[in-house]
Amino acid sequence: MSTAKEMPTAMQTWKDDDDMDRKLQLVFGAMRALFCGICLSSVVFAQNLPDGTGKAEFIHNCLDCHSAGMVLRAKKTPDEWRKNVDDMAARGSDGSKEDIDKVVVYLDKYFATDKSGSAATTQTTAPASATGGPTVLNTSEIERAKRVIAENGCLACHRVEKQGAYTGPTLNGLKGRRTTDEIRAAIVHPHPTLDPSNNLIRLTTADGKTTVGRILSQSDHDVRVIDASGEVATYSKPELRQFTIIDTNPMVSYEEKIKEEDLDDLARYLGSLPSVDDSVQK
Repeated sequence: MSTAKEMPTAMQTWKDDDDMDRKLQLVFGAMRALFCGICLSSVVFAQNLPDGTGKAEFIHNCLDCHSAGMVLRAKKTPDEWRKNVDDMAARGSDGSKEDIDKVVVYLDKYFATDKSGSAATTQTTAPASATGGPTVLNTSEIERAKRVIAENGCLACHRVEKQGAYTGPTLNGLKGRRTTDEIRAAIVHPHPTLDPSNNLIRLTTADGKTTVGRILSQSDHDVRVIDASGEVATYSKPELRQFTIIDTNPMVSYEEKIKEEDLDDLARYLGSLPSVDDSVQK
C-alpha cells in the first residue's frame, strides 16, 4: 500500500520537473531571441550609418556594449561628445587614442547638435584636420589665431605658412601628423627636450663668428645648419672653435599666457595648415 501511494508522488514530481524544464527553455529561448534581436538591430543600424572617418572605430569601440540607437538618440555638442566618449573609453576600450579621437570626430560631424549653419557660412584654411575630420574656422577665429601667434612671438622660431624663422620646427603640415589635442598639449606643456631631428647647435668659426641654428644633417667631419633667416651653410667640424649641440627645448609653457578660447582656436588653426613648399626647410 505504501508503494502505491508513493508512485503518484514520484510521477507528479517528474511531471513538475518536466514542466519546469519546458518553462526554462521558453525563458532562455525568449532571452536568446531578444539578444539576437538587439544585435541584429545594431548591425542593421550600423550598416545604415553615414560613411566617414571614424565610422569603423565607432562601430568597433561603441557597439559592443551599446546599441547604436541608444548612443545616437540624443545629439550632443562637440564638448559633450568628447566627455562622453572619454568616459566610456576610460571604463574599458582596446581602441588607441587616435581611434577614440576619430570616434569623437565622427560623432561631432554626423550626430552633433545644430551649429547654427556654421558649416555653410564659415571659411576654412584647409579641408582636413589633424584628426582626419574637417577643421572649419570662421574668419574671426582665423584672425584671432594669427593675432595670438603674433603677440606671443611664435614666428621668432617657427614657420607658419610662408612667414617666420627656421630655427624651430615648421608648423606647416601638422594636419595628418598631430591631433588638435596633441597640438594644444605641446603649447601648454612643451616637452623639456627637443626631438633629435630638431636639435639646435651653437658653433663658432675660426674667425670668431658665432652661429645658432638647427641641424639639418651632419657626419663625422661636417655639419649642415640652417639659421633663423633660412640661410643654410655647411661647416667643417675640425675647423670650428666651438661646437655645442643644444637639446633643451627653449619653448616655455603658454598655459598662463594664452586664454583658453584662444588656445582652442590656435590649436585648430595650426591643425588645419597644409604643408608648404619651402626648399630650405627640413
